[in-house]
Amino acid sequence: MNKYYINKFINEYCKQEDVDRKILFSKCRDRDLVERRMILGFFLRNRMKLTWSEIGRIMNRTHASIIHYEKNIEDLIGVYPHLQRKFKSTMELFKSYKGLIESETDIYSQLLLDNNMLKEKIEQNEKLIKQLINLEEND
Repeated sequence: MNKYYINKFINEYCKQEDVDRKILFSKCRDRDLVERRMILGFFLRNRMKLTWSEIGRIMNRTHASIIHYEKNIEDLIGVYPHLQRKFKSTMELFKSYKGLIESETDIYSQLLLDNNMLKEKIEQNEKLIKQLINLEEND
């Protein structure tokens, strides 16, 4: 995942939630901030496919905190309507990034495929070179 899109998404999320990024990632344990962190962590993990450690570094938390967010957010959303609204608005924000993320993923997948094909060609060429060397030595 491109860091540019991640940072842009986080900045837009902070703007949408009307919270400063530094405050969101601070050590403050205000319930509202914790809920916002949980939702953001969920999207970074489940939609942007970042690892717990990557999210922890971004959000100034341990990976264990991110795991805790992921385990609890779905239950909390089921109970608290205000969290349902925040989650839905974050989903709308994410949808605006989805096309960018998918096109980048497609490019990345194609580059990996091309890279694997090149590796195979290199291996084939190395085998041919070894065979040619062996033929020359036998002559």
